[in-house]
Amino acid sequence: MNYTVYITATGEIIGNGLADGATNLNQISHNTGESLIEGVYDGSLYNITDGSAVSKDGPSVVDYIRSQRTFLLAESDWTQVVDSPFSDSKKAEWATYRQALRDLPTTQASASTENDIVFPTVPS
Repeated sequence: MNYTVYITATGEIIGNGLADGATNLNQISHNTGESLIEGVYDGSLYNITDGSAVSKDGPSVVDYIRSQRTFLLAESDWTQVVDSPFSDSKKAEWATYRQALRDLPTTQASASTENDIVFPTVPS
């Protein structure tokens, strides 16, 4: 599960993370005065208001896709290194996932809102 950490009182985004195995936000620990929202949001583009990401300047859906994609690619870089613990077939699954992430701006070009975007499924 991907998530964004923000200051509860101000909505200022202070970080992003990936919690493997977490099924809901309540399972992820965070500091007092901080809250979590599912998804990855860039603090230069968004604030969190009433538990929802709100655009600061109105970036396009494509900007959002690219921001999410960049984060997810960075989080999965390790799966492709030579000394990864994965078998060749598992590395191939991750390579396919990563290619699907790179293709998102094209495959999801018709999305008109962030809720319309369908991200590829992370290999198990």
